[in-house]
Amino acid sequence: MPSYTWSPQVAMTSDEIDEFLRGKHVARVATIRPDGAIHMSPLWYHWDGKNIYLWLGNGERPRQHIRNLERNPNISVLIDRDVRPEVGSLEPGAQAVLIRGHGRLVTDRESQIEIGRKILTRLFGSEGEKYLQGALEDGRPGYNRVVVQVIPSKIVAWDFRKLARGW
Repeated sequence: MPSYTWSPQVAMTSDEIDEFLRGKHVARVATIRPDGAIHMSPLWYHWDGKNIYLWLGNGERPRQHIRNLERNPNISVLIDRDVRPEVGSLEPGAQAVLIRGHGRLVTDRESQIEIGRKILTRLFGSEGEKYLQGALEDGRPGYNRVVVQVIPSKIVAWDFRKLARGW
């Protein structure tokens, strides 16, 4: 399902997308507020090779993205990496995966645990397990997470490291 950016030279293959999304990155997630404005925030995610999953708190302070998706399932997710400003050079280049699609809200206990565990272990290894129960509670007793299954309608991915060097 990947599609090209402005240049096929920098497009990622499906395997490259999978490898990139397994990294320790943060997603920037955009949904649509009731007034039509974009609501955007950084979130952790899980990629299963087909769909991306978000894990939103719905405990002490329910997240705006949940309310937005209940009304309008359109969602965009951007996962990117650009160290060029940090290293002071146009190399090594920027990488990104942009996913546009529809968000399906899932609230069952098993999905909350499974997706939470996958996200926390991807980011923190085996240490992630110790954060699971507190994160599931989200400020109040119980299982207070909403899993958002993002079903892609379009994926655009690029890796500027593929361009010839010598800027």
